[in-house]
Amino acid sequence: MAQLTCSICGLEAEDDDLVCRGCSGNLSRPVAARHPLPGAGAPGAAGEGGPAEEDQEDQEDQEEGPLVCPHCGAPVPVPTNQVCVACQRLLAEARPTRTAPAEARPTRTAPAEARLSRTAAVDARATRRDRPTTVLRIRFGAVERTVAPGGTLLLGRAPAAGATRGLLARHDNVSRRHATVGLEPDGTAWVRDEHSTNGTFVNGSPVGAGVRTPLRDGDVLRLAADCTLVISLDGPDEG
Repeated sequence: MAQLTCSICGLEAEDDDLVCRGCSGNLSRPVAARHPLPGAGAPGAAGEGGPAEEDQEDQEDQEEGPLVCPHCGAPVPVPTNQVCVACQRLLAEARPTRTAPAEARPTRTAPAEARLSRTAAVDARATRRDRPTTVLRIRFGAVERTVAPGGTLLLGRAPAAGATRGLLARHDNVSRRHATVGLEPDGTAWVRDEHSTNGTFVNGSPVGAGVRTPLRDGDVLRLAADCTLVISLDGPDEG
């Protein structure tokens, strides 16, 4: 004997139950037997309802997704239900629809990944552009001082010239604030005489006081008569 199922909510019932224990609906065995759902064939009929065909239909149902009520969108737990368990409307009024499987639904992950790739490329270009391309190196004998892009270095014997004070202390003819060298962000180097007593010279030529004079790679910078420094402009990782 086939298992008795409530035609309203799909809940299985016992053979001697007259009322569904889930929705309290009447269990009508003859009506359910005499009035199958539209399109349903008789069990065991030739060419219809065979085991092979039922397996194929079950597989198609699984691939297409679960049935939902066309009125309210609630799931239909049993395909043979005649009434929606949520809105209590007849399913025969409109054919139940199937939801698409989750793996078949379109996603938007590709555009997001493309945006991330473009952002990473922009960040990489910005990092390369922001890196200093030139460093100003000032060599005084075996000692070297460097100036990064946008920085300056005071040359003299004053306490404010802390980076060069010890190197120039023995040169009495060098002023306390003798000259300033600097490097622009674009890599342009310069020297400015700070109104020194004995002057500042680039490759033997005097520079004007308070005026920026360009410096090039290999220039010889001289403070006063005998304090000589060599200028180098190269990359940050070069010696």
